[in-house]
Amino acid sequence: MAFPIRSLDEISASVRGAMRQYLPGTDASLKQNVLRVIGKVQALLAHEYELRLKWIFRQLFLSTATSEAIIRLHCAEYRILQKPASAAAGEVTGAGQANATYPAGVRFVSGGVTYVTTAAFTANAVGGFTASVQAESAGAATNRDASAELLLADPALYPSLPETVSVGADGLGGGADIESVEDLRARGLKRKASPPQGGALPDYENWALEVPGVVNAWAKNFAGGFGTIGVWVLFRGRVNGIPEPSDLAAVDAYIESLRLVRARYFTMAPVAKPVDLTISLSPDTAAMRSAVTDALIGFFDATREGTRLRPGLPDDPFTLPRAWLSEVISTVPGENSHVLIEPAAAPVFQPGELPVLGTITWS
Repeated sequence: MAFPIRSLDEISASVRGAMRQYLPGTDASLKQNVLRVIGKVQALLAHEYELRLKWIFRQLFLSTATSEAIIRLHCAEYRILQKPASAAAGEVTGAGQANATYPAGVRFVSGGVTYVTTAAFTANAVGGFTASVQAESAGAATNRDASAELLLADPALYPSLPETVSVGADGLGGGADIESVEDLRARGLKRKASPPQGGALPDYENWALEVPGVVNAWAKNFAGGFGTIGVWVLFRGRVNGIPEPSDLAAVDAYIESLRLVRARYFTMAPVAKPVDLTISLSPDTAAMRSAVTDALIGFFDATREGTRLRPGLPDDPFTLPRAWLSEVISTVPGENSHVLIEPAAAPVFQPGELPVLGTITWS
């Protein structure tokens, strides 16, 4: 439903008609008549009012609202609040003094980000230790991959600690930037389309989406056997959106604090399955190849809003139609024609497999 705006000519005609009706004997259509000038001014004023009314009308609906404050208000009515930036957390390992106990508050540095130990930790008989750390700032930039190195910030305070420690096998994850307004709008629309149902699959998806950094989630029954529920999630800032174990831990902890139905539950990361393409393109130029590649990269980004991609789910494999791939190529400006040689048939993705862009071969 739209709010129609009349043109200036339509409004002017309406004003002139009103003048004839309420001022008998006058004719506002004559150029020499002052009423014609008054009518034009009134038409311009009425047009401004109609533009304002159109703007107000758009703000009535979450799907069309343009004001960020009003989008937040629409979502807040459903207790859906903009996700704040979050700090990465995880474990680091190193070798210190045998059997020594170190306090919480030991700081490490990496790339301008400081991490602090959140609890006291004790080295074993040969000096090895594992410590839980959390970034002191927030944002996706605080995430670190497994085996990354952190520098000890205050070596004079802890001379028996090593100068560097390594990030544990699960990485430092859970760090995310503040949620964009468009992501907030998408969550609000999803919540309106699938209200809470006491532990239904959409509830698990909505809970996962409330975790900072999560941009997509798919829930399915029987993910790990009878009576189980699995949720596959994608994280912003990760390669192909595939989360690290520490990211999954943050989602697990949040959903466990909310869910009431005590079925066995798992949070899982999709497994990237590359889709290799062979394309015959016309015109076959370097610029056209680059443009098609960029379009395919965008299409295979499953974290973007409105994506049609998803992982395969239990009892529900995902089939990637070749027509979708051809559609992406055909919409590139300047493309005249193409032949999609590979894949020869629509790829099918089994439970947990997420389609990602593989190697492009130009024929």
